[in-house]
Amino acid sequence: MKFNFLSLAIIPASLFSTLVFANEVEELEEQIVVIGSRMPIPVSQITSTVTIIDEEELLARGDEFVADALRRVPSLAVNRSGPAGGLTQVRVRGSEANQVLVFIDGMEASDPFSGSFGFSSAISAGITKIEVMRGEQSALWGTDAIGGVINILTEPVKQGDQLKVKMEAGSLDSYSGSIYVSSVKDERKIWLQASGLQTAGYDVSGNSGERDGFNQRQVFAGLNLPLNQNWTAQFRARTQNAKSDFDSDTDFDGRLNDTDSQLDNDLSMARLAIKGESFDGGWLSEIYASSLSSRTISGNSTSTGTRTRVGGQTSVVWESGKVSHRLTGVLEGRFETYQNHAGAGALQNQQQQANSYAIAGDYLANSGPLTVSLSARHEFNDLFDDTNALRAGLAWNFEELNGKFLGSAGQGIKNPGFFELYGFFPAFFVGNPNLQAETSTGYELGWQQSFAKGTASITLFTAELNNEIYTDFGVFPATARNRTSASTRQGVELSGELQLTSSIFASGSMSFLSAKENNIPEIRRPEFLASLSVFWRDASENWQLSLGVDHNGSMRDTDFGSFQPVTLAAYTLIRAKASRKVGDNFSIYLRGENLGNANYQEVFGYASQGRALYGGLAAQF
Repeated sequence: MKFNFLSLAIIPASLFSTLVFANEVEELEEQIVVIGSRMPIPVSQITSTVTIIDEEELLARGDEFVADALRRVPSLAVNRSGPAGGLTQVRVRGSEANQVLVFIDGMEASDPFSGSFGFSSAISAGITKIEVMRGEQSALWGTDAIGGVINILTEPVKQGDQLKVKMEAGSLDSYSGSIYVSSVKDERKIWLQASGLQTAGYDVSGNSGERDGFNQRQVFAGLNLPLNQNWTAQFRARTQNAKSDFDSDTDFDGRLNDTDSQLDNDLSMARLAIKGESFDGGWLSEIYASSLSSRTISGNSTSTGTRTRVGGQTSVVWESGKVSHRLTGVLEGRFETYQNHAGAGALQNQQQQANSYAIAGDYLANSGPLTVSLSARHEFNDLFDDTNALRAGLAWNFEELNGKFLGSAGQGIKNPGFFELYGFFPAFFVGNPNLQAETSTGYELGWQQSFAKGTASITLFTAELNNEIYTDFGVFPATARNRTSASTRQGVELSGELQLTSSIFASGSMSFLSAKENNIPEIRRPEFLASLSVFWRDASENWQLSLGVDHNGSMRDTDFGSFQPVTLAAYTLIRAKASRKVGDNFSIYLRGENLGNANYQEVFGYASQGRALYGGLAAQF
C-alpha cells in the first residue's frame, strides 16, 4: 500500500474545515491531563497529542481489557496471541511493544524482568480514566517513552460515598465480578477495589485440542489524606495474580503444539507521595517513593524483577506581565534487580541489578492563547553510557477560529533490558554489555477544531529510531546488538467526536502509518487503523446502547517455521452493549464481542476468538 502523506493530510483537513466553520462553539468544562507536563495541566496548554478515555465511555462500550479500550486511540495497534490472558502487545506510532511507558496511579508498571507492561492481565474494572499521550516523551518521563505514555487512573472524581458492584457470565465459560467502594470529601479520598475474572478460553493452537484458559485476581486501594492546609499525603497500592494457559512449539517447527503449559504471574506495587504548596500557590513540591515486584513462573523456571523509584520535584510559579511561568526541577533514582532460577545448577540461573539516576527540568510559559514548553533530562546509568533527552513544544489557541495548533519536537529513550545485557539461555543466547540505549527523535504538527456539536483533529508525525536493539542470529550463540541503520516512522492521525442528537454521541479515528527498517515494512504495524464508537441513551436514561467497530489493516508478520515474511489479512471487530436500568440502583446488560465472527490473526499461528456473548448485573449506591 503506497500513499502520499501530504495529500492524506490536505483532503481530511478540508473536509473538517467545511464542517466545523459552519457551527458556533460551545463552552465545555476543560479537562485536566495528569501526564501533560510534570504537573497536571489543562488540555488547552498541552503541546502533545493526547487521547482521554473516561469512566463513562469505558463502561458504555463494555471493554473487559484495557488493550481493547485502547483500540480506539489513533496510531495504536494491539496484537494479542490468542485468547484472554495471551501475550498482548501495544505499539504506538509504529514503536516496539516495549517502547511505550505505562503508569498506573503514578507507578511505573512495566515488568522489570521482561521490560514490557503486562497488557494481557490488565482489566478495565475500577478504572476512572485513561490518558494516552503520543510521541517521544522521555524528557518528561524517562526511559521507555518512545511511542508515548499511557496513564491509567483509579482515583474517584465525584464527591460523596459510592459503592459499585458488578457480576457477569458468558461465553467460553467466563465469569467475572468486581466491587469498588470510595469516599470523597473535599480533598480527602479513600477507595478500594477487588475483582476477579475467569474464563476457560479456547485452543490457541487451532488444533481442536485442550482449551487455554485464564484467571485473574486483583485488589487495589488509594488514599489522599490532607495533613494540613498545604500538605497532602497520597498512598497507592495494588496486587494481582494472573494464571494463563498456553500452547508452545515443542518440536521447533514454527507451529504451536497442544501442551498443558501455564504462566503464573504475581505483581505487587505501591507508591507514597507527600505534596505541598505555599499559601499563594507560587511554590509546589512533591517527594515520592514507589516499589514494584513481579514474579513469573513457567514450568521449572522462575523469573523475578523488582523496581524501586525515589525522587522529588519542586516547581516555582510566577508571572511577568501577561505571561505566567512554571519551572520544575526533578531528581530521581531508579533501582532494578533481576533474578532467574530454573533449578539447581541450571546455566541460566543468575541475579543482576541496574541502577540509574536522573536530573530533569520542565518549563512551561503561558500567555493567553500561547503555551510554550521546554523539557530536558539527563540520566546517569551504571551499565551503559549516560543518556540525554530534550523536548520542545508550543500550542496556540485561535479563539476566533475555535481551533488549536500544536507542534512539538522530542526525543525518546529505551534502555537495554535484562535479556539484552545479560542473556537468558546461555547455550543459545548471550548478553551484550556493550549495548547503547535506543534513541528516537520525533516531530509532530496538529490542528484541533472545536465546534457546536463536537471536535475534530488532524496530526502529522515523523520519527527516526537509532541504535535499535535486535537479535543477531548470524553468530553462535546469538546475541543482542545495536543496529547501524535507522528505523523511520511517519503517519497521519484523524479523530473526531460528534453529538449527533441529544441522545446519540459518536467518536472515531483513522490512522495511516509507514514504519520501515532498511526500507522494509516492520512486522505487526498495520498501515491503516480505524475505529468508530456510537453511544445512545434514551431521554429517561433507563436504556443505553453502544456499538464499537475497530478495524485493523493488513500487516506483515514472520512465519517462524520458515522464517519467511507473511501477510496477515485485515480484520474488523464489532462489539456492542445494551443496558437497562432496574430501579434507582441496579442495571442489567448484555454485551457481545466479535459479533461479526471474524476469523483473523493478530499474531501468525495463533487462533482468534470467535463471537462471544456476556450478560451481567451492575449496582451502584
